[in-house]
Amino acid sequence: MQRPKLHLATELHHTSSQDLQDSLWQAIQRNHLQNSTCVNVLAPESYQLTQIDLAGLPPDELIEAARWQLGERIDYPAGEAVLDLFDITPFGGEKKPLTYVVSAQQSWLREQVDQVKRANLFLEAIDIPEFALRNICNLYSGDVRGLAILLLREDNGMLVIVRDGILYLFRMFNMGMNDLLPHADGQLEALTDQIDAIVLEVQRSFDFCESTFNLPMVSRLLVAQTGRDIPPLITYLNEYLATSVERLDFNGVLDMPEGSSQVELNRHLLAIGGALRQEGD
Repeated sequence: MQRPKLHLATELHHTSSQDLQDSLWQAIQRNHLQNSTCVNVLAPESYQLTQIDLAGLPPDELIEAARWQLGERIDYPAGEAVLDLFDITPFGGEKKPLTYVVSAQQSWLREQVDQVKRANLFLEAIDIPEFALRNICNLYSGDVRGLAILLLREDNGMLVIVRDGILYLFRMFNMGMNDLLPHADGQLEALTDQIDAIVLEVQRSFDFCESTFNLPMVSRLLVAQTGRDIPPLITYLNEYLATSVERLDFNGVLDMPEGSSQVELNRHLLAIGGALRQEGD
């Protein structure tokens, strides 16, 4: 099967919604992308992912039952929520699937749709970071026991655990590159407190998947650092986690523009994952 090809990864800097609109339009014109299809990956703060119980309900009642259960869990009227449901079925066991609902405010989604239209693009889908990172995991089809990706952004971290194309876990935590970089040029001991916090979050996630979904340990954990590569981080995680830990590397799974830096591409991981979305996902 032919590898996907990445033609362009870029970042738009803006100070207002109008500034963003102008920058987006100019980038599209500059790169001759008019009338292209696109996938919009929502920012983590613009939606909610909630586990709910819909067992035994007929299909035509699921959405309204989910809306009722959200109740006071969202900070806007439930009637203004746009909802989507998905199930996670435990691996190789007899436990019942867990149901999750993705919810976002209709007015916010409408803004996103209108912005794409004004930029002369065709919106194919609106997605969330969970599934964008799932799509990145799916590039590594040789990992038959599944894969985890840890994306370390400036202010936070994102972890996904995927097997056979199924997203089993997504977790965000308040530890990012800004917490690591001040200690990156010293001895490894200066980083241990920060890395220990990451080890704890990752191990808890693996334990949760094992106890909740009967999921055996995945083959590898791929770490995507942004801004700068800190080699001791990989060494430390490899020593204290019960799976192989490696840098995320697109070589062999994705054709990239010549001269691309993996650390720089990691900044665009959610956008790349959104672009990898397949019809029916």
